[in-house]
Amino acid sequence: MSSAKRKSEARAGSRSHGRDPESSRREILEAAAEIFMEYGYAATSLDHVAERLGATKGRVYHYFPSKADLFLGIHQGAMETLIATVAPLLDGPGTAAERLHAMAMAHARMLMTRSPEQKVAVGKLERHLLRGATARHQHTLQAIVRLRDDYEQLFAEVLSEGMREGDFAVQPPRLATKPVLGALNWLTVWYQPRRGESSEDIEIIARMIADFVVKGLRKGEPLP
Repeated sequence: MSSAKRKSEARAGSRSHGRDPESSRREILEAAAEIFMEYGYAATSLDHVAERLGATKGRVYHYFPSKADLFLGIHQGAMETLIATVAPLLDGPGTAAERLHAMAMAHARMLMTRSPEQKVAVGKLERHLLRGATARHQHTLQAIVRLRDDYEQLFAEVLSEGMREGDFAVQPPRLATKPVLGALNWLTVWYQPRRGESSEDIEIIARMIADFVVKGLRKGEPLP
């Protein structure tokens, strides 16, 4: 598609339906996450996203000029949402173990209720985009990596507190975040919403996984 035609479609999309820009952007990202999950990165196009929305391609181009922009937008949005949800729990009441449990439940709940977006974000984004990425995309990639580091640090801090309190086995806190988040993120592999599933059902699953995570860190007998 020529640059002129793309700009023309983008202008048309910007005028479409008088939508609020943020809600329109959010709607596009949600549709794109579903498409990426169904078709994979290579087979997805902006045409697919526009078709899923029942919208013009110009509406998508207005916010996301390329598939890479969409893909990165999903990753960045997912990480920002996780941080905004989990970070306040780090300074909440209770012991470090209790706060870790609350953080793990919040993470698990998010993965189950925002499944397409989080499934895309948990994937290995670098394999699609690091090679041949534009300077603009590299800048966004670096921002996403920083968000991931910041998110891991939240868990490292509460793990470190739990070790000082004597509840958790002493180990490098940052390294300990890997199996913790790995156990939580595995939800995106096996979890599928069931017909008639209630919010109580989701809470039960989230609690079971959080229990597993916290118990696995408890201080036990030393290894031989």
